[in-house]
Parts: sequence; structure tokens; C-alpha cells
Amino acid sequence: MLRSPDSFFSSAPVQALFARELEALAPILSGVYGNHGLFLRAHVNAPSALPAHLLGRILQLVLGSGRFSGDLSCEPSLLPFVSESFKLVIAQHVLEQLEAAEACAAELARVLAPEGVALVLGFNPAGSWRPWLALNAPRAGAQLHLQTAHWWQQRLAREQVDTLQVRFPGTLWPHLEKQTGASPLARFGSTWLLLARKRRSVLTPLRLRGSAREMALKPRLAPGTQRACA
Repeated sequence: MLRSPDSFFSSAPVQALFARELEALAPILSGVYGNHGLFLRAHVNAPSALPAHLLGRILQLVLGSGRFSGDLSCEPSLLPFVSESFKLVIAQHVLEQLEAAEACAAELARVLAPEGVALVLGFNPAGSWRPWLALNAPRAGAQLHLQTAHWWQQRLAREQVDTLQVRFPGTLWPHLEKQTGASPLARFGSTWLLLARKRRSVLTPLRLRGSAREMALKPRLAPGTQRACA
């Protein structure tokens, strides 16, 4: 009998892993500043507390049943934010749950400001957690479409978001407390972290008319607006 995906994301190994990943973001977040950030969480039960940062406000969207909820409700492929709104975007184990993951990634690139930082986390399909995930995720009804960090590096590059570094912040085994850290075995651990930055626009062309994407987002919504997508 299948359980709810809640049982997978609420399990002790996943909870500990997600919290460990957020702790690993501390050195990065301490150097990012601006007015707005966006944090996409994998599940309502996933840890939400981020390390100290210099951003004025971080909006949180939570994935559930193929939609985002939280500070607002919307489709992953149609984020109701003005382009280049956020200096920081964090996507923690979100893209691997979506059928249209590349469309969501394109939206994240659109709302990321030039020189803004994107932090994408995912399970390592070649990692030591793979057997545990293959057993426990389907049993709980959690659908995971795992891809490597290199795969997402190539897709984000198409959206003018360049990868600066790939890290491996997880552990080698689900019930292992110690981090893999800088160990040579780290790349075989549970998860990868892709640290990327959006390219700065070289030229700013005269804008004569809105893009089709922004025309679909009428009325335009600022990052702090509380409104659900139609």
C-alpha cells in the first residue's frame, strides 16, 4: 500500500539531509545582498530556516501536487514575478519532482537579476543514496526524476545562467551524520549543489513592446505581492 509523499519527505534521513544542505549554504548566503530572494522548497515539511543573509526579504514557495503554494500560489512554469526581480534563487530538490522541470528552470532564470546567484540542489543519480531512494521514494508515492549537476549546468547555460562551482554537501549513507565535506568520496554522496550566476547584460536594447511571457503575467506583480495565479 502506497503511503503519502509526506512520509518520504518527513523521514529522518531526508529531514536531516535537507537541514544539512541549508547549513552548507551559509558561506554563500553571507556574501549575497539585495532586496529580494526566492526560496523554492521541496515539500511543506522540508526545513525552512535559512542561514543568516543580507537580503531584505526572501519569499518562500512550497511544492505540492505539482503547484507552488506558500507566500503565493502559482504554476511552476509561470511564476508571477517581474523579470530580474531576485538577487538570489534557491531551488532545493524541486526541479527533480517536476515533469516540466526545464520550463520551471527557464522561469527561475527569467526572474533572476543579472549577476544574481542561483543555488540548485538535487539528489545525485550516481550517488550512494540511489538504492535507498529507489526503494523508499516510490513506496511513498514520491516521483523523482533525477539528473546530474552537469545535466542542469548545460540547461541553465542556455538561459544565460553560468555555473561557477559544483559542490557535494550531503552524506554517503542515509543514516550517516558526518558530512562528506572535501573528501574525495564527496562526489559519490547523496546530493549535489550547483552554484551559478546570471550573466550581466552587455547591451540594454530599447524596449518597444512586452515579451509574450510578460504579456501573460498581466497585471505585473512585484515580488512581495500576495496573489494566486489564475
